[in-house]
Amino acid sequence: MVTVALLAAPLSGLLAGAVAGRASRPLRRLRDSASGLDPRTSAARLDHTPARIAEVDDLAHTLQTVLSRYDEQAARTEEALATARSFASAAAHELRTPLMSMQTNLEILTGHPALPAPDRDEVLDDLRREHARLLGLLVMLRELGRGDLVEAEAFGPVDLAEVVEVSVREQRRRHPLAHITADCPPGPRVHGWEPGLRTVLDNLLTNALVHGGCADGRPARVDVTLRAGDDLAVLFVDDRGPGIAPERRAAVFERFERRPDSPGSGLGLTLVAQQIDLHRGRVRVLETPAGTGTRIEVVLPMPGGGAGGEATLPAQRNWVIRTAGDRPQEFHKDDS
Repeated sequence: MVTVALLAAPLSGLLAGAVAGRASRPLRRLRDSASGLDPRTSAARLDHTPARIAEVDDLAHTLQTVLSRYDEQAARTEEALATARSFASAAAHELRTPLMSMQTNLEILTGHPALPAPDRDEVLDDLRREHARLLGLLVMLRELGRGDLVEAEAFGPVDLAEVVEVSVREQRRRHPLAHITADCPPGPRVHGWEPGLRTVLDNLLTNALVHGGCADGRPARVDVTLRAGDDLAVLFVDDRGPGIAPERRAAVFERFERRPDSPGSGLGLTLVAQQIDLHRGRVRVLETPAGTGTRIEVVLPMPGGGAGGEATLPAQRNWVIRTAGDRPQEFHKDDS
């Protein structure tokens, strides 16, 4: 019995060690594969061949999920940094002109304390205009950056008629002399980002009120019409201004594109185009039914229709540095 015990103990230990080593071999291979990964310096990721051992395969799947989420967050961080850099570059370029103009006016006021009152008033008016333009540029650039960074989780059901009515009420308050009508039957709901859709309405109405004044000098008149079908919501904003030449209608959505006498920043319609792109819609400039003025048409897909009402966000979102000519019109349900 002693002899059998002395022989069996080492043999059992050797046999148990061999069995344990064979059983833990897939885990060691997984350890060796994972230890060589460095997401900061290499794009290589965990390549695991199923070992048919539930615990090992589950652990490998967990590691792959963690690395995938790391890649996703790293991509978002890189996108945010690129947007911040482009924002700073665009802001520095566009703010240089009003800042230099303000500096010149301040030097005039400082260097000529006895400036006649009419000339002094003219310089001060110019300072106020440039200051307003400066603030407008900063606000618009901030909104462009905000749109570039919005996540899909921020989107949800939005009552489009309610957004239109709120924006119309606000513009009536700001422009009491203007005549703004709204024909918005209740009901149309889109899958969207409510702050972004409000930005669309606010900028379309502001643009129409600033540039859509009647030729005879009367206050501006703007008509807003909302229509909805089975899978599309169509919004029209009409004014009675001088209109936009056909060859310039696509260019008005580009960054900093504005008329020489425009008080705006040149980013209002760019913000509209950005938000419509995020919502997989379409925006274009058309002739008004009356033949005078400008009509801007916005088409948005509705949930449940065949137009992809809940489509994902565009893969590339860098409107802070892109122009309208670079952006794809990804939704063309009906070009008529």
